[in-house]
Amino acid sequence: MNHLLSTLPFIIYSALIILLLAKSDPRRAQLSGKTRVNRHNNVSLSPASRKLLALSLLLPVIPLAIMSNYAGILMYAGALTVIGWLMTELPASVV
Repeated sequence: MNHLLSTLPFIIYSALIILLLAKSDPRRAQLSGKTRVNRHNNVSLSPASRKLLALSLLLPVIPLAIMSNYAGILMYAGALTVIGWLMTELPASVV
């Protein structure tokens, strides 16, 4: 249980970053425009800031490795994969 409690804040952090990246994705906005979905909360980020946000998803691995929480690293990697997959599979009207 200790591994889960120490990894949970990082998983929440990554979910927020992935949600922000999904909301600011120009291709996703273009696709939702073709399907007549009303987007009320458009978030626009520059490509450089989107890259920095994507790279910031690797930052939680550093404290987990320092704490020797290798199970937490595996949980974080799995959660990151599942959250990213869920965000891409949800329609743009939901995200």
